[in-house]
Formats: sequence, C-alpha cells, structure tokens
Amino acid sequence: MKSSDFSSLAKVLVVGACDVGKTSLVNRLVFRDFVEVSPTVGVNLAHKVCNGTRGPLKLSIWDLSGHPRFSTLMPRFCSGAVGVMVVFDLSDPTSLGEAATWLKHIQTFTDLGQEFVVVLAGNKADLPRRVSDEAIERFCADHGVTEYLPCSAKSGENVALVFRTLCSVLQDCTPDYAEQASVPRPSQS
Repeated sequence: MKSSDFSSLAKVLVVGACDVGKTSLVNRLVFRDFVEVSPTVGVNLAHKVCNGTRGPLKLSIWDLSGHPRFSTLMPRFCSGAVGVMVVFDLSDPTSLGEAATWLKHIQTFTDLGQEFVVVLAGNKADLPRRVSDEAIERFCADHGVTEYLPCSAKSGENVALVFRTLCSVLQDCTPDYAEQASVPRPSQS
C-alpha cells in the first residue's frame, strides 16, 4: 500500500461501557474538539487517516454503543474489523471490569476465526484517578493486552497517540495489512 493509496480502509471498533467517553475520543480525534454528547444509539461511524509505524492508514472507526441492549448487534458490527480500542474510565473502577466483558465479546469472534488487534485506552485522565496502575497492569496481563495508554478526550491528552498506537500495532502485527484490513467499497460505475 502506497502512502497515497487509501482505497482500502482498516475497520476498527471503539468499545467499552456506557459513559466512558468513546464518542468523545473519536470526536476529539476527527474534529479536534470536545463537546458533551448524548449516549450513542447503535453505532457512530467516522473516518480518519492516522500515521502508524509503516506510514498512513485510513481508519473506518466504528464507535459502538456501550448499552447492553445493542449487544445482539455486535456480530454484525464486528464483521470485517481488524482492530479494537477498548475504552474504560480512569475515574470509575467498575468500567475496567466492564472492559473485560467487552474483551470476552471480542474473543467470541476471535474464536470464530476473526482476529483483532487490541489497544486499551484509559479515558478521563483529566479527572481524579480511581483506577490504579496495578489494576491496569493486572488487567492487561490477564487479558493479553500489550498496549495501554491513558488519555483525555476533554483535554486532548494522548488521544492522537492512542489511535496512532492502534495503527502501528495493526501494521506491525499484520504484514499485509492493506489486503487484510480492507472494507468493501461501492463500485464507481
């Protein structure tokens, strides 16, 4: 894939519990702004070119609702995804436990032959922190997560870095990412 060729998209999911700031992270990345948002209903879609270790990669970002009533739609939303950002709230210890539930959902699809690159994002780093580094390290070790970054959608701290890390890990773990990370595009007739 040439750095100027963006005919393929890497489909990535942004998942986590309600109110951890998934949509705010995506909005901060795409629009470079922070605004309070309503809870996501179903899924929000966005596109953004991010630079990884092997150059630019265009992401098709699927921001999934954290509400349990939408969990039945997850197989449809996950189809074709190659990367997952699991988000939790650094000011809410229960959200890290809920992140484990999201990883179990994702692993269900991995068992069906679909592989994912996973990055853990601790959002709301601008608020008083209530999740310890030890708890995060234990979570990562228990779930095989190799990349974790704290961030803040509100201040913008590390938001671009979290997405760049996802791109880099995706590119590094998938030598032919251009072929594997493609989302079908409508034909131009």
